[in-house]
Amino acid sequence: MDKLKIGVITNTFGIKGELKIKSFTDFSEERFAKNNVVELFYNNEYKEMTVLSCKEHKGMLIVQFKGYENINDVECFKGAELFINKEDLHQLKEGEYYFFQLQGLTVVDESGDSIGVCLRVEEGMAHNLLRVEKPDGTTCLIPFNPHFILRVDLGKKLIQVRVIAGLI
Repeated sequence: MDKLKIGVITNTFGIKGELKIKSFTDFSEERFAKNNVVELFYNNEYKEMTVLSCKEHKGMLIVQFKGYENINDVECFKGAELFINKEDLHQLKEGEYYFFQLQGLTVVDESGDSIGVCLRVEEGMAHNLLRVEKPDGTTCLIPFNPHFILRVDLGKKLIQVRVIAGLI
C-alpha cells in the first residue's frame, strides 16, 4: 500500500509525552484529530498511532498519542516520520493537485518544447511555485496560477506553461 508522508517529529514538548511535529499536510486539523490513526515509521517499520490530542504552537503541531503520556516514552521518536495511506487522501476539486502529484512531471512551453522537470512545489506568499530543473541543471520558479499554468495532464505526466520574458 502506498503511503504519503504527512509530517516529521522534530522534538518532544513538555514532560507529558507530547511531540512537536512539522506538518506537511494542508489538512492538519483532520489528520491529527482526536482518535485519528496515523502511521509512525520507526525502527524500519510502521506503527499505528492513535491521536490523543493536538494543538498548534508557534507554527508547529503539538501532538500526544494514546499510550504515550511520558517524555521518556517518546524521546526515541525524534526524527521519525508520520504517514497516511494514499487511499485516505481527500478527493480534490477540478484543477487542484497534491504537491506530490506534480513532482517529476515534465514542464513544457506553449509549443510543447521541454523546459525541464518539476522538482517540487514550494509555498510562496501569494501562490505556490513550481521549482523546475532545466536541462542545464539550473532551476527556475514558475508561479502555479492560471496565468502561467495552461494545462496539467497527470496521465501524460505533463505541465504546460505560458512563458513570458524573464520567467525562465
